[in-house]
Amino acid sequence: MLLFFCAICCAEWGPAEVHNLLIKRVQLKTGVYTGKLDAAMDSAGLVVVAEYHKVMGDSYRPTITSANDYGKHARRSKHYENKALDFRISDVPRNKRSLLVASIRQALGKRFNVFWEEKNTANEHLHIELKE
Repeated sequence: MLLFFCAICCAEWGPAEVHNLLIKRVQLKTGVYTGKLDAAMDSAGLVVVAEYHKVMGDSYRPTITSANDYGKHARRSKHYENKALDFRISDVPRNKRSLLVASIRQALGKRFNVFWEEKNTANEHLHIELKE
């Protein structure tokens, strides 16, 4: 599905337009820097937004809590390569979180890792990264 989405999106728009669409569809936590995201992450982000909409409704705007903006990621984090995004999940009802995570993993396929991090904490989030 991601490949199909990217083919349609990129055929009509360039990387800057895809990035701008992602930014319009999400909320950014204060201080999050997305300016140099890998183009694949912009496309993946839009797929993630679509999965949030399936679970939470079309008016829901997920929050990106980190991209390449935070100096305390692991030393070899994909965040520093502009190949990772974190999405808040702590504001999703508990009974919908597993469904959301599973649907995002399926929609993104094998090209991306999806990690459900810091479960049951205020910092609970999904870490999505492009595989090498």
